[in-house]
Formats: sequence, C-alpha cells, structure tokens
Amino acid sequence: MFFPEQIEILQSSGNLGAGLQVLFALIIAHVLFDYPLQGDFLAKYKNRHYKGDETTPPLLWVHCLTAHSLMHAGAVWAITGSFIIGLIELVLHWIIDFLKCEGITNIHSDQVLHILCRIGYVVAMALCCNSVGP
Repeated sequence: MFFPEQIEILQSSGNLGAGLQVLFALIIAHVLFDYPLQGDFLAKYKNRHYKGDETTPPLLWVHCLTAHSLMHAGAVWAITGSFIIGLIELVLHWIIDFLKCEGITNIHSDQVLHILCRIGYVVAMALCCNSVGP
C-alpha cells in the first residue's frame, strides 16, 4: 500500500486532508493507466468494434478490456490497500469503458465516471472506517 498513514488517518477520523491525498493518488494512477501506460494496442483492441486484420481473434477485445481494467484495479488496490475496492474498480472500469466503446458514452462522460468512482472509493473508506481493509 502506497499511503498507509493517510489511509489510517482517513479511516479513523474521516480527515479531509488524508482523503484528498488518497484521491489525488488515485487520479494520478488513473491518468497514467488510461493514457501513456494503456498503449496503442489495448486502446484499439479493447473495443469489440475494432477489427484489426484477418488474424485478429474474434474475442481478443474481451482479453484487452479485461487486461486494461485489471491494470486500473491493481493500482486502486495498491493505493487503498483494499482488495474489495480493487475488485469493484475492475468491474466498474470494465463496464464504463465498454459503454464508451459501444458509443453509449463519450470520452468526457467516461472520464467523469472514472473520477466519480475514485471519489466514491475515498468516501466509502472514510465512512466505513476499518471495515474496508484488505
């Protein structure tokens, strides 16, 4: 866990400063994994409508979208120290990106939803105290 002191303060007292530090770390990780660390391959192939070439396996998009979502889940788990929040991130990130790839949302609403998830994680950690731990 990257921020054990801030997590402990947040969980014991709901301290705003500690919560903002954790939120800032979650947003930084999100930006890193959604932009430079996602890479061109995952960015294209996580979309089920991207066909690639004739050698592209039909369900490659599932693997790519899941891999991308797992990267985010791992970062959330590492920062919060909570396996459950990491698992929730895996599911929510997968759904949010799937909706964007389907054209149901756009890049702007996609990013707002991802940030709202992170805000929700910090609020949940502050409200649930030590019951959110690993």
